[in-house]
Amino acid sequence: MWIAGGVLAGLGTTVAIIIARFEPVARNYVISALSRRYKSDVELGSLRISLFPVVRATGDNLTLRLAGHRDAQPMIAIRRFTIEARFIGFFSYPKRIRKVTLEGLQLHIPPKEERPNDRSAPVLPFVLEEVIADGTTLATLPSDPAKQPLVFDIRHLTLRTVGQGLPMTFQAELNNAKPPGLIHSEGQFGPWNQDEPGGTPVTGKYTFSNADLSVFKGIKGILASTGDYHGQLNRIEVHGATDVPEFSLTLGGRPLHLRTDFDATVDGTNGDTKLHPVHAVLGNSAFEVSGSIERNALEMHKEINLKARSRGTSLGDFLRLAINSPQPPMKGAIAFDTRVKIPAGQTPVIERMQLDGTFTLDKVQFTTASVQQKIASLSHHAQGEPKDTDTNDVKAQFAGRFSLRNGVLALPQLKFEVPGAEVNLDGKYTIQSGAIDFLGTARLDATVSQMTTGIKHVLLKPVDPLFRRDGAGTVLPIKIGGTRGSPSFKLELGQALKRSGPKRD
Repeated sequence: MWIAGGVLAGLGTTVAIIIARFEPVARNYVISALSRRYKSDVELGSLRISLFPVVRATGDNLTLRLAGHRDAQPMIAIRRFTIEARFIGFFSYPKRIRKVTLEGLQLHIPPKEERPNDRSAPVLPFVLEEVIADGTTLATLPSDPAKQPLVFDIRHLTLRTVGQGLPMTFQAELNNAKPPGLIHSEGQFGPWNQDEPGGTPVTGKYTFSNADLSVFKGIKGILASTGDYHGQLNRIEVHGATDVPEFSLTLGGRPLHLRTDFDATVDGTNGDTKLHPVHAVLGNSAFEVSGSIERNALEMHKEINLKARSRGTSLGDFLRLAINSPQPPMKGAIAFDTRVKIPAGQTPVIERMQLDGTFTLDKVQFTTASVQQKIASLSHHAQGEPKDTDTNDVKAQFAGRFSLRNGVLALPQLKFEVPGAEVNLDGKYTIQSGAIDFLGTARLDATVSQMTTGIKHVLLKPVDPLFRRDGAGTVLPIKIGGTRGSPSFKLELGQALKRSGPKRD
């Protein structure tokens, strides 16, 4: 036993001496290999190595900086790393590393023009079977110093590979900054394109959950999304769907279910996105949105330019979202084609939003009884049926151009029709207060006398010629004011007698 103990002690001493001499050699090899491969200045803190029963190396404070940029942010910084390999695998070629664990990994990818680009740089002869890098921060630095870097906060990351030069499979969980939520993704990545990292292949699928949209001023809701993607880092084709059960605007209105199905192209090196297009359903109303969105456009207050269109969907759904009332003021169908612009600024999105386009409203009825009664009365009188009081059979049509600025909807060419009457208006509508201010001309099928009964019918016959023109029984300048809940209609008789339309001061 004493002899055996002495032999073991001798072996232990021999191994300790080998390791003690091997550690400085290994340290110099690591620094030299990384420096040559990445054209970088490499710093390494402590390095501890054991060879039995498996090869194991543990190091601290490893940093790589671009050569000659000692004061710059390091491309790679690792607080602590652990490498494990089977003895045979480690001393084979290429060396097979069973497991790498990285703690406090920070990656800062410099702009393309600053990256080392030397095709003669040696490829490290390693196959990494598994890499675990929980708590990683990945940032791509833009060429323009005025722009913010694209930063990914990666909670969990596991990479696996089967051979050198082959793609790695990955599983990752990321904290999304805005809107805040958790992204889970898995797929394949690589092999890494050293000459052009943006050309590195990537494919996979994702889920995005519990994203709070209220961080963007003007809207509210909790978003979930699923999808898949493929392509390369600088051009990722994404197909996905989103779901917001209670989407709403902070200015008022009721929450509505918002769902989208989309195809998009995403530049993974800077986050810019092209939509082509997004098919959305708000409540029961479908519409499309297309365009380009620069990364962080909403939270960084950058300008957004989109196109939106809809064909014959529910008017009530859009009004429920925008107007704070128990029921929408109108029901019917809406079609629109518009450009959407959200300029840079700090105010809520809905206040900055600008719209320019065309629209039609079909088969419109007003839900407020008094308003619908006024519209029906106009139609009946215009048809020469002043005694008819039925309100249910009267439906209106609207069409025109519009523009939205600072919460005020301008309608310079609004056309309004009911049976027997055509009204052309020019004016504006304030969304938040509901204030209405329009001037225009009403063309009626009936003459002035036909719109009355009894003695008035007889007395007004002599004045019919004063208001009859251009093939219409009556042409009347009108003014519409009040609010959406209580509009007022006035005849501008003085202008009518002058045979000219109403004019604004």
